[in-house]
Amino acid sequence: MEKVRIGIIGMGRMGLTHFSIINTHPAIEITTLADSSSLMLDMMKKYLPNVKMYTDFNELLNSGMVDAVIVSTPSSLHYPVCKLACEKGVSVFCEKPFTTDPSMASKLADMFEEKGLVNQVGYVYRFDPVVNTIKNLLDEEVIGKICHVNAKFLSATISKMQPEKGWRSKRENGGGATYEMGSHVFDLMEYLFGKPERVIGSILNKVYSETVEDICEAGLQYKNEVTANIYINWSDYTYRKPMLSLDIHGTKGKILADLYGYKLFLREENKVKGLPSGWTSVPMNMISDPTPFYVRGTSFTNQLYDFADAVNESRKTRGCSFRAASYTQEIIHTIFNNDANK
Repeated sequence: MEKVRIGIIGMGRMGLTHFSIINTHPAIEITTLADSSSLMLDMMKKYLPNVKMYTDFNELLNSGMVDAVIVSTPSSLHYPVCKLACEKGVSVFCEKPFTTDPSMASKLADMFEEKGLVNQVGYVYRFDPVVNTIKNLLDEEVIGKICHVNAKFLSATISKMQPEKGWRSKRENGGGATYEMGSHVFDLMEYLFGKPERVIGSILNKVYSETVEDICEAGLQYKNEVTANIYINWSDYTYRKPMLSLDIHGTKGKILADLYGYKLFLREENKVKGLPSGWTSVPMNMISDPTPFYVRGTSFTNQLYDFADAVNESRKTRGCSFRAASYTQEIIHTIFNNDANK
């Protein structure tokens, strides 16, 4: 069987991470790389003499040397890169946020669906073992009808005054707490509870940044009258590592979860699932999550391997599609427009 030929566009931190992972897949051959930095490409040439290097993504996509690409450029380039890839019949894994414009996101979803090309956005928490265990509990209605969710994502990404420079200071490049961290939460909520029906309200605050928000608070409503409070803060200096947590209330119980495990409270014993009443704690290391290669956790590998397998097998991915990512972009855009501080 011929290997799937993959190119990587954008060789920054995420590009290098994706390279290290996808290079281990037995059905993949990395044929091309593109980056605007000739210094980066010169360094890569020393170790990859058989891989074609480009400083222009147009040349890579016009080379005829790729079946699929991984796009890890600034968000402002996602639309033109993905659009050209689609026109060339190339499947795409695109880093998040997908775009910073809802209409562009929707157009790309339409284009890739029409051509039947594999498309995936890097909302990696869809592949987290704790998240998928929780999803199974919710799908099986273990805690009954869902009433309300509190979701938080906290970090010390920006913990001092920031000048107006760098990609994090520009929304068009995916900067600001809402795009950088909040997009993960909004996608995760969509994964667990479906597309939200409306944004109840939102407020954005600056702490250290001059041009983008450091804190985002939003209220959302999902189907079946499920409500959610979302709180994003990338200026909480008490967190050494980013911390994502969920507090899910149901009529029969409650789930408290983060990326290190979860706690389940049941008002009554669930004999079918063998779960007692009261609290049950399950740490992450008790959840099976096999992966062939470990970089920054198992989720990144499982995400990219699923994309590669989908391209190889001509099927849809299990990850976030361009269509699902366009819904997240719509929600973020609505939150920006509804900001009570505007």
